Amino acid sequence: MKKLKFLAFAGCTLFFASCVTSTYMVTDNPVGTKKGVAKLALIGAEKDISLEKACQNGEITKIGTVEVRTTYFIFPFVKTIVTGE
Repeated sequence: MKKLKFLAFAGCTLFFASCVTSTYMVTDNPVGTKKGVAKLALIGAEKDISLEKACQNGEITKIGTVEVRTTYFIFPFVKTIVTGE
């Protein structure tokens, strides 16, 4: 009976998992070759998902595109991806 409850819970969890991606063109700058990523980590010190942090991580001075990716799997996982020069 415990295994059945666990399997039902695992199935519901996978059923309700989803991913949302939004891509925004921020400027008229070219897309560029550099890529900077800022992630939200539930465990650890990495809690900054700002554009500024992503630019610092990728050493980007001119932003071309910004992508914010959110995955919901029990807890939300957020990743900000910036490309540019």
